[in-house]
Amino acid sequence: MIRAMLIIGGAALIVGLTLYTLLDAVRTPAHEARTLPKWLWVLVTLLFPVVGPLMWLILGRPKAQPAAQPAAGAPRPGFGQRRNTPAPSVSSPDDDEEYLRWLKAKAERERRSREAESNNKQDPEDGTPNQGNGQN
Repeated sequence: MIRAMLIIGGAALIVGLTLYTLLDAVRTPAHEARTLPKWLWVLVTLLFPVVGPLMWLILGRPKAQPAAQPAAGAPRPGFGQRRNTPAPSVSSPDDDEEYLRWLKAKAERERRSREAESNNKQDPEDGTPNQGNGQN
């Protein structure tokens, strides 16, 4: 029983490694493959189930390129800023005059929005909705 489980587990490991390296070799651009041409790496990976994938990982896979670091204060790639928000600064937010102005303007917009919303609700005296035409 244990022997069968080890054989099945080993076979699954070999199949998984072969599939991973095969897909990795296929997805790698041809000019980045090392040592052998890309098409030959695909054949080696398929024809030699244990040795082929290990050779691809050691000898054929492109070397990892170091990621370029974004400049200080720049937003991370893939994460956009909300529109109309000031760019992040290196100093603390309460030292940034532009950010403080933006916060005041945002608070004023929210206050006006709440006032307009409360003006459009029902008039408490007669129970009729206020149409916002200045008559109460």
